[in-house]
Amino acid sequence: MQWDKVKNILIAILLAVNLFLMGSLVAKFWQNWQRADELEANLRTLAEGYGVTLAEGFRLPQDKVLPTLSLDRSRTDEEAVAQAMLGANAERTEREDGTVRFESENGFAEWGADGSLHASLLTDGGAPADADAALRQARRLFSAWGLLASDATLQEDGTAVTLTGEVAGQPVHNRTLTLRFDEAGGVTLDGLWSFGTPYTTVRGSGVSCNAADALLEFVARAGDAQQIRSMTAGYRMEMDGSRRLQLTPTWKIVTDSGEYLVDCAKKTIIDQEN
Repeated sequence: MQWDKVKNILIAILLAVNLFLMGSLVAKFWQNWQRADELEANLRTLAEGYGVTLAEGFRLPQDKVLPTLSLDRSRTDEEAVAQAMLGANAERTEREDGTVRFESENGFAEWGADGSLHASLLTDGGAPADADAALRQARRLFSAWGLLASDATLQEDGTAVTLTGEVAGQPVHNRTLTLRFDEAGGVTLDGLWSFGTPYTTVRGSGVSCNAADALLEFVARAGDAQQIRSMTAGYRMEMDGSRRLQLTPTWKIVTDSGEYLVDCAKKTIIDQEN
């Protein structure tokens, strides 16, 4: 009987501790939610002072810490894609700036040292009749060329279809390829792309992507933007001073006047041509 009483007391103590810990956790979540809600309300007020509103569905994303990553150029993969487009007998020439051009009777494809791709070629599918047909035909072509990875997404805009895909589980905002169809059955392909697994060469804790700081810096220099609809942390692909491909932590801010990239470390708006 004495042992039964001791067990009941121990169970009651454990239950009380669990309830206390659960209550503390709920209180912490509530406080964090309140702080986030207050911060977003303050940001809306500050943005309005610059003539910029936050869309009704806008939610301030969580801060992130992302490392700067490097990528090695894969000439093997570039050549494989070009041959899938143009045929195995495509002629290859390389310029002093690192641009490699492949050409055949079907058209041409040029890979730049910065990961840029420009191609123009004929296909056997003909011109798509509508946006849905363009999407289906683009999916088939991207797959045949070896560019349609499992995490890839396709977005159509009329007879233009844009391919995007994550790297290391994160979006790379300017790593896109846009396929355009013409009435004669030809296609053009333009954008930036990369192959392989990225790696880090810098020791450290990474770059802090603070959403509130980036948003305030943006609205102060928003230009034509009058409403902010969303913002997403990720990377942008660029070539560094050593002519190596680099993934730099970057915010993408979507507005009523277009999409903008904001460097996480410098809090500066990036020229959209980069």
